[in-house]
Amino acid sequence: MGKLERITAEVPVEMANGIRAAVGAGAYASTDALVLDALAHWLDGARPAELASEDLRTLIAEGAEGEGMDVDAFFDRLDQEIGALHHPSAKAE
Repeated sequence: MGKLERITAEVPVEMANGIRAAVGAGAYASTDALVLDALAHWLDGARPAELASEDLRTLIAEGAEGEGMDVDAFFDRLDQEIGALHHPSAKAE
C-alpha cells in the first residue's frame, strides 16, 4: 500500500456500533482495517447490487462445488456471529 491520507467521515450511530462490534468480535484488527477492506471491495467492483443475474448464477454454482456444511450448524454459527455484532459484550463461541 502506498502513502496514506487521513479522511474523516461521519457515520450513523448504528453503523459505528457495527464497526466497533466487528472489531471487538475479532473480525478485524482495527476500525481502519475494516474500512480499508470495505473500500477495497467497493473499488475493486465487488458491489453485490450491481451483479448481473448470470454473475450470481456463476457464484452460486462455484459455491455449490466442494464440501458442504450442515445447514443447522451453519445457521447456528451465523446467529452467533450476528449476535456478536449486535451485542459487542457477548462473545461468539
